[in-house]
Amino acid sequence: MRFILVTLFLLISFLGFGQTVSAPDPKSFLQSTNGQDASGFVLNGFGATETLLASISLVNPPTGTTFYLDRLDGLTPASGFTLPGNKTRLVVTGTMANINIALANLKINTGAIKGNVQISVAATVNPVGFFYNGVNGHFYRPLTATADRTTYTNARSRSLATTFKGQQGYLVTITSTSEEEFIRVNVPATNVWFAATDEVIDGRWVIDAGPEKGTVMKTSNGQTAGNIQGVYNNWCPGEPNGSNGSENYAVAKWNGAACWNDLSNNWNNPYVIEYGTWTNPDDATFTEFYTNSVIHSNGDVLRAQFNFEFGQNINETQFTTRLLAQSNNQYLPTTNVTRTLNGLGRVDMTSDLDTVKVSSGNIRATTTTGQVEWCVIYEYEASNQRYRIGIDSREVNGIVSNPSTINNLQLFDLWNGPVTFNSYDSNGWTEVYVYTSTPFNFSGSSFASFIRAGNGFYGLRAEFGFSSTQNYKQHGVELNTTNVATLYNNIVTVSDVFLAFKEVSNRGLLGNENGLEFGSGVQFMNADVDGNGIFNEADTYQLIQHLTGSEIIGNGSNNLSDYMKILPKSEYDAITKLNWNTKPNSTTNTYFPINLSTTSLLNTFTYDVFWKGDVNMSHSALQANNARIDTKTSSEINAYIISEVINNKVIVTITLDPLQEAVAGTQFQLNYDNNKLKFETVEFKTKGNPTNYGNNRGNFINIGSLITSGNGMLDNTTEYKIIFTPLNNTTDILGLTSISETDAVNSNGVQLNIKIK
Repeated sequence: MRFILVTLFLLISFLGFGQTVSAPDPKSFLQSTNGQDASGFVLNGFGATETLLASISLVNPPTGTTFYLDRLDGLTPASGFTLPGNKTRLVVTGTMANINIALANLKINTGAIKGNVQISVAATVNPVGFFYNGVNGHFYRPLTATADRTTYTNARSRSLATTFKGQQGYLVTITSTSEEEFIRVNVPATNVWFAATDEVIDGRWVIDAGPEKGTVMKTSNGQTAGNIQGVYNNWCPGEPNGSNGSENYAVAKWNGAACWNDLSNNWNNPYVIEYGTWTNPDDATFTEFYTNSVIHSNGDVLRAQFNFEFGQNINETQFTTRLLAQSNNQYLPTTNVTRTLNGLGRVDMTSDLDTVKVSSGNIRATTTTGQVEWCVIYEYEASNQRYRIGIDSREVNGIVSNPSTINNLQLFDLWNGPVTFNSYDSNGWTEVYVYTSTPFNFSGSSFASFIRAGNGFYGLRAEFGFSSTQNYKQHGVELNTTNVATLYNNIVTVSDVFLAFKEVSNRGLLGNENGLEFGSGVQFMNADVDGNGIFNEADTYQLIQHLTGSEIIGNGSNNLSDYMKILPKSEYDAITKLNWNTKPNSTTNTYFPINLSTTSLLNTFTYDVFWKGDVNMSHSALQANNARIDTKTSSEINAYIISEVINNKVIVTITLDPLQEAVAGTQFQLNYDNNKLKFETVEFKTKGNPTNYGNNRGNFINIGSLITSGNGMLDNTTEYKIIFTPLNNTTDILGLTSISETDAVNSNGVQLNIKIK
């Protein structure tokens, strides 16, 4: 007997039209001061007549810090918000022009508590029939019309079949008082299905959808009986009662009351679809939803903000960071805390800084007024933009053991900053250079009476003091994530391998030419997988061995440090096709040293992340001086998936339809339940002589073909049969296998979309 399951995957693509939210530069506010200017956020690129939804929020602000909008023209508050008054969060709708007027009149009130003041602004086109919850950053779609009302199980499955702004829907969960109130205000219906059920064990109610799916809410029926501490329950008196043993599904707003009841599955009720899986709105990953933020400070606070720039196909929120500080010539964690990057790759690590200062080994010279001209300043050298300054060595002798360590000077009110040592004569002068593009204002100095203008110099009656300078410890930062092997399998794909072979065949044989395929020096660095500073055939064969599973790059480890590379943005942007092999190219998930400024409270560090083997740069940061290396187009090919049980074997068949494309490579990641299936083999049906591969990676099979010779292409006779043995007799194969990632490339090296049917 044969059971056939055909799975349809719907591919939806969204196109961007240049919409952005720009943010101002950071500043430091005064403590305990109201009405301070926080303007500088601007929405761009939206249609002039479109109704937008905008969220303005303070992220974990210091106690007493709030904001308000001094102009509210044309704005409407979203559900649960009011316009006037001091806020920590506000969601409004209006045109781009009206919202920009409000943002230009954004004011901050600060309290007495010092700390970061992070302001986040997000914006999107406001869709009809969808409601935005500013507390968690989720969208909700109520379906209350008579034609939409249905049973609980239908509502659950229909919700999962929808997508919105790049997120899969699920039957709404109600996990807090604020979410309950949001539903009450925005859903004008009663007896609304939400995701809670005891269909498995009577009285054991669990959350049935979304990120909290499987969370136990209560363990027995009754309004408060068995309620799990810390999990939100809001049952009506006497409910749930499990009447007749069939009331296994929950409704909110029972008969209009603000509480819940349990009902059987034969009721046709309204329901709500929820979109979003995060708890912090700043971590939202909706497409066509644009966000930006800035971290100011309330009072003088040493701050450290990190920006990590990844490629367009990386989900930044899957990475965490940890701060390190140098101690006894090694870098150790400053705390046990790890922090998650937000959707923009940003993280603030101010509270993790080690702010203990240590001796730098250098000397700072300071001055006070005196009676003797112990200092001379020679005429300004405009060609070098510098002053040569002499300190009488009688001031230095016996105090500074090594005058060459003088690297900082406070000289009346003329200069206070770094200097460069020039020379030392124990019987004459200790000389340093001050580099400045702005000449000193001698006549305007408050100490003018202690300054004498001579012939080609100025003499200063100044007494000198010397002290060891103190610097903050050098820091480092460490990135981590889970499921590294799966992540890396999605980074290095058949498109990367094909492009590497194509580059080698077009003048890349010795590794130092300006190749015809690569547009960036970073591509050479990523393609140089053996790290010897030369890209050649040896690298391409390592890449194809990785693809086919015969020799996995990094030995298939789960250590991020075996695959990731990090450089400061300025260094990354300076990489070219001519100098790439002179740059550091080792893999690491850490970066140090990081030097905290002793003159500026705000420390912002930006790093670009790139990956060994990511030849087409699909998951690596782009250089600022390069146009996007965009090998991926909207061109599509089709693939068909059929799952069958034949003679007690589960067989998944993938067939290819290249349409009009000359397909040179394919790749499919077929996930399978390794608790229920044992992988046996892959049978290939391909024309010509491609390299076919089908290797088991534990819980998924990596399958596909690659033509490197340039002869023949993969046509519509291409077929892959993946064969499994069930670990117990089964005819129910629903959900045992699924396709999660695909890749394809044509003969020109252009990455293709595969539409699964």
